Amino acid sequence: MFISCTQSTKEKKEIVVKAKDTIEYAADSIKKDKNLSFDNSISQIKIKSIPLIDSTNFDSFIEEEDYKKVNEKALKLEKLYPNFNKEGYKYRAIASYKIQISKDFYTIVVTILKGEHEMESTLINYDLDGGIIDSKVISYDEIAEGQSKIESKIENNKLTINNIFWTDEKQETIQVFEILDNGKIIPVIIGHFDKENLIDNVIKQLNLNKQKVKINLIVSKIQPNNSNETIVVIPEIYGEYDEQMFELNSYIVLVNNTTGKITHKYFESSKTNDWISDAIRLAEIKIDTAPYIVSENKRAFGIRVYCYNNSQPNPYSNKTISLFVKSGNTLKKVLHNYDVMNHIGEWDTNCTGEFTDFKRTLIMSKEKTNGYFDIIVKNKITKTKNIEDENGECDSKEIITNRTVVLKFNGETYPKNE
Repeated sequence: MFISCTQSTKEKKEIVVKAKDTIEYAADSIKKDKNLSFDNSISQIKIKSIPLIDSTNFDSFIEEEDYKKVNEKALKLEKLYPNFNKEGYKYRAIASYKIQISKDFYTIVVTILKGEHEMESTLINYDLDGGIIDSKVISYDEIAEGQSKIESKIENNKLTINNIFWTDEKQETIQVFEILDNGKIIPVIIGHFDKENLIDNVIKQLNLNKQKVKINLIVSKIQPNNSNETIVVIPEIYGEYDEQMFELNSYIVLVNNTTGKITHKYFESSKTNDWISDAIRLAEIKIDTAPYIVSENKRAFGIRVYCYNNSQPNPYSNKTISLFVKSGNTLKKVLHNYDVMNHIGEWDTNCTGEFTDFKRTLIMSKEKTNGYFDIIVKNKITKTKNIEDENGECDSKEIITNRTVVLKFNGETYPKNE
């Protein structure tokens, strides 16, 4: 009996080939099933338009219906959060949305509840087969201490991430990232400029001595209509300085976030800007980026200044706003120190006395004067009189008056119209 070695080898080879084909077929089937699961999950996620601000926080999830079903497995969340399914960590995906950045990859934002006291939203770029290309945390909130928070602006190929941290005072760090054509997320040069470095850079360009700058009153804010531009206010100490008594020159500048260079500048001395702290304390400076549209192609921003005194029997506080517009490579003030809040009182510090509150709201009109829209000012005046009655109770009576005035541009500024 003869057995052919060639025949036996051939049979074995055929068996091996068939087994290999079976394995490859099974792998292809698994891949197709995974892709189907991913594609199906992606198709069910709602889409949002950009640009948008993501400031997801615990206030966004009050009712049970606020929590949405998310296919954690299809979105491969365990790859980004290794502790996702581990006992005791209590991770849970509670919301998601998608945005259209590219046809070559998917962009999904998923909100993760990390235990009971933390949540964050992560922007994830997936390739068309469902593989994770890159990701970035774009919002964060906590309820245990409330010490930190993240919120972001998402644009077509750009993320502007604002990291907020509270210690004795609020601190902010701005990071800017570019979303590349391949889905990778990389820091832009300005990402290396946190708030402190940005301000230091501005102070150097202004050739100011940092020791002559009132650091705690410096403010900055990214323009909501142009995320590549930051408004910075630098108060420079003029003359002698005392913690309770000082005068400040004002530098108000616009900075290009890509280059870090000042593009527009405004300077005013303490002699005319009224930034003086004495018996009435200059306590706060704020940037107001409400849409003050002064003409079809021109938007103003505001600088608000808050002052008050420490008198109990004669309390006083005041808030003013000044409006600025671009003019060439400078800034022009078109509204000067307009009172938007006044509180005046005189009382015995127990009950008897009188108080007057003025509150003004600025509304841009559709009517024009000298090329700029008029400003409608809604003025609410509240007069309060307190009297102690025969029972020793403090009886309070209020008289509220409403009036409206219109500020008209005279070609240079909006003169006050009381």
